[in-house]
Amino acid sequence: MSKSLRSGKASILSTKQLEKFLTQLPEKYALLAETMYFSAGRVGEISSLRVRNINFSHGIIILEKSSTKTKETRQIPLPNRLIEGIKAWISHNKLVDDDYIFFTASRNANYVKGKKRLSSQSVDEYFRKAFDWIGVEGASTHTFRRTRLTHLLQKNWNVREIMDISGHKNLLSLQQYLDSDKAATFNKYRELIEKEAVA
Repeated sequence: MSKSLRSGKASILSTKQLEKFLTQLPEKYALLAETMYFSAGRVGEISSLRVRNINFSHGIIILEKSSTKTKETRQIPLPNRLIEGIKAWISHNKLVDDDYIFFTASRNANYVKGKKRLSSQSVDEYFRKAFDWIGVEGASTHTFRRTRLTHLLQKNWNVREIMDISGHKNLLSLQQYLDSDKAATFNKYRELIEKEAVA
């Protein structure tokens, strides 16, 4: 999927754009996209989730080190509503512990439900069509990770806290993901200097 020509980075979505995007997807892809957003996970990490990687009682997903870029296991909480949606999806499809939650179910192949995970190319194809439909340019499967981490920054999380969620090893690599609103930063700085000037 194409990246933003301005900076070579995937676009950041607003909350409204994210909600609109999710309505354009089949259930499996909508659940996948929401999980990618709330976990700040990469497409390969989330499409690799198996039933055993969900701790339903604590509302946590476990990204196994075999699927993460840093080769370290991460545990991330998800909203109860999303956990319940995943649970219903698993139950409806009669998936068991070792099954992939986001599985390939091609009519042209003899794939048994849960035995083969969705490919990044398949996810990319569905996401691209939905982004085109709602008129978002420069978005990719990586958009959800960048969007979530940027939203945390906007909610005044410090970079160390964000690193605990993202799994980044250092601040430099994390900073590549974060996108600040320059106008908001400008106004925030103006407020600060006006207060300082009065003191």
